[in-house]
Order: sequence, then C-alpha cells, then structure tokens
Amino acid sequence: MKESKYNVWLEYDKKWYVFNGVSGALLGLSREEHLGFQAYIAGEEEVACSIDLLEKLAYGRVFIPDSANEVAFLEERYKASRGETDNFTLTVVTSLGCNFDCPYCFEAKHASIIDGEVERYILEILDDQLPQIQNFQVTWFGGEPLVGKKPLLRLSDAFIERCAQSKVQYAANILTNGYLLDEKTCMELRDRRVTAAQIGLDGPPSIHNQLRPLAGGQGSFWRIVENIHSAIKYMDVSIRMNIDKGNIRAAEELMQILAKESLAGKVKLYPGQIIQPGDDGGSPLKPYAGSCFSKPDFAQAELEFGLLAERYGFSKPSLPKPAGAPCTAVRTNELVVGSAGELYKCWNSVGHKMEVVGHIRDYGNPNGRLQKWLKYDPFQNSECQTCIALPVCMGGCASHAMTPGQYENRCGTFRHTYRETIQNFIDRRTNLGLSAIVPPQALVRLTETR
Repeated sequence: MKESKYNVWLEYDKKWYVFNGVSGALLGLSREEHLGFQAYIAGEEEVACSIDLLEKLAYGRVFIPDSANEVAFLEERYKASRGETDNFTLTVVTSLGCNFDCPYCFEAKHASIIDGEVERYILEILDDQLPQIQNFQVTWFGGEPLVGKKPLLRLSDAFIERCAQSKVQYAANILTNGYLLDEKTCMELRDRRVTAAQIGLDGPPSIHNQLRPLAGGQGSFWRIVENIHSAIKYMDVSIRMNIDKGNIRAAEELMQILAKESLAGKVKLYPGQIIQPGDDGGSPLKPYAGSCFSKPDFAQAELEFGLLAERYGFSKPSLPKPAGAPCTAVRTNELVVGSAGELYKCWNSVGHKMEVVGHIRDYGNPNGRLQKWLKYDPFQNSECQTCIALPVCMGGCASHAMTPGQYENRCGTFRHTYRETIQNFIDRRTNLGLSAIVPPQALVRLTETR
C-alpha cells in the first residue's frame, strides 16, 4: 500500500488532519495515530496501527494499493462524466440584449430576443433527448434573460409538460442582474421550477452603480436589493460580487449594507474574478480599464473575502468537492443556445461569431469548432498531471486554457490556496474526529484502475 499523491496533511491543536482531493474526505488523527500510520506506510510493521484506523483512511483514499494509478483513475472519471448521457443540460440565452452597460462585460451584445422558430427547434431537441435521459437542467442566461421573459416562461411551461409526460426530472436556475426580478416575476419563475438565482452586486451603491449601471447610465443598486428581498421568498439566491483591485476594498461595506437589510443567513455572497480581455484579436470582450487580479492574487482575495463573508453571515466554511468534467464547454450532452438559434459550447463564447459551433435548426451537424471543446484534454498537460488540485479542478476553464493571454486563468483557486482553505475549514470544525467527512465517492474501488 502507498499514500495518495493528493493528500494534504496539516497539524493543528495537537492533532493531524488529512484532506484527500480524490475522495473529498477530511479525517482527523491523534499524534499517535499519525505516527503509527506513517510508520505503517514506511513498512515498519512492528509499529502498532489499528485496523479501524487503516479502514477509515483507506475509505477516504488516504492510502491506496501500490498498483493504483490515480491520474488514470481521474482521467476515467473525467471521460465518464464528459460522455454521460443520462442528463441533458441547456443554457438558453433568451435575450442577448441587456438593460445594463457593464464596462467589463465579456459578451458582444446585439438587441435580440429568442423567437418562435428558435423556441420550436429547442423543443424538438428536447423531444429527441427525452427517451434517453433521466434529468433535464436549464440555465437561463443572457445578455439579461429577463429581457426575454415571455419566451422564457413559454419554454418553461413546455419543458415542464414534456418532462412530466416522459417522467424526466426537470429543474432550472437563472443568472440575472436582478433589476427586473420583481415579486411578480419571482412568482412566475417559482411556478416554472426555477429554484436558484445568481444576482450581481459589485459593491456598495457608489461603486456598484459605476460598474453595473443601466444602459442609460442610471444606478441600479437599490432596485436590485429590493428585488432580492422578493426573490429569497421563492428561490435560493446567491450574490456574486465581481472584484478587481479597485472595488475589493469596498467588500465589507457591501456586506454591512446587506446585513442591515436583514439578508444575512438568507443569501450567499461570493466573489467573481474580473478577467482582462485576452489578446486573441477576435474576442468580443469590451476593453476594461480596471486593475484585474492575477489568478494567484484573486485566490488570496477570495480567501479573505470568504472569511469576511462568513463573519457577516453570508458564507459558510467549505471544502472543494471531487469533480468530473467541470463545465458545459467540455461535456458532450450540453449546449448553449443563443437568442438567434446559434449554438455555443461555452458561456464565454456568447455573442462571439467566431465561436459558433452550429445552428439549432441543424444541431446534429455541428461545424469543426465543436471539436476543440470535445478534444480538450487536461490529462495531456504535464502541469495538470502533477497539480495537487487536479481532482477538484480537472483542468479548469477550457476557454481560458485555449485563449492567448488567458492560460494562467484556466486554474481554479484551490491550486494557490489549498493549505489555507483547509486550515480555515479546520479552524471552524475543531471537533472533527476520524468519522469526519467521507463522501459516497470514496466507495468507488480505486483498485479497478491500474
């Protein structure tokens, strides 16, 4: 037996803790147990190490058979997730137009709302999928998806009816700027199985209204906050604060305002990275003059943001979960449908003509651009193969990996702050024992992979 290469060991308060990225398990050991295990791994059989301890460590994949190839196992997990066909996921851009004019927006917007023909083709795609799937998931996206609320509601009703007839589970979520999310709309969305909304607030009013103004230049902050009060009655709400080196200093002021609005414990708040446009020459990204974080700097800012949000009641300590293929862009049975019926694989591609992979009226015959997404393989990248974060990142963002000037932004933040992230979690869960956190994924037999 050997120790997993994806273990992270930390000593804290006279105990040892080990996190394993492949299983997602976090286990606590006394100093004596830690010494016993290390001696056992070193082959010092005369040192006592209880069978109970070894079983729990093996269950959490902390130690594995000598013949096990963890990278090969993760690659199999990635490929199985990428090619999975029981689930079908669509991201639907109901409107590429938007009522906001954010200076850092990554989309090339055109005032278009999804029409009846595109709706019809979307339903035809779903009809083709229904006999073979168990779950259908929709993300409503834009531009601003609520600019296209009428087709959103029509499609939702049709999705629900078709899925019910085929005994397929249906669920939806929405990414919205929140300005049009009034109580009537929240009720309509609730009735259409929209269970979660992500809303953007980029700081207190003085900052948010500069970064996320209405198309006419007016502020939007307090209207969004008013709508959040309505939304929390009908769905789970998360607030994303897109941050750079300028507005990060105002994060606490935003939290103070939201706490005074009695939203602590009712919404989640997390940071998003504003990324400087790449240098590929064809990007639809608007020039953004903000001082963007590098990925390592953003990782540190995210860590500090999380601690602050936890103090104000907008976040809870967590550890990353084991991943398969990480996003729509690289999963076979997922698509992004533009408002004119154009098809993409990545949210970052929306509005970018050179990233269109086909059209919905002939979705079974995509163009050659599709292959760059389906052939993206982080397991051919030697840097990924040796990274401690591979089990929870799985190569990260394919779009950034393939965009000139964006390669370093492909990674998740765990790569840069894994020790601090685990330490912060342990600080708040110091009563962990050996039965700590061992998810069902750990039951998969690693010995099957050689």
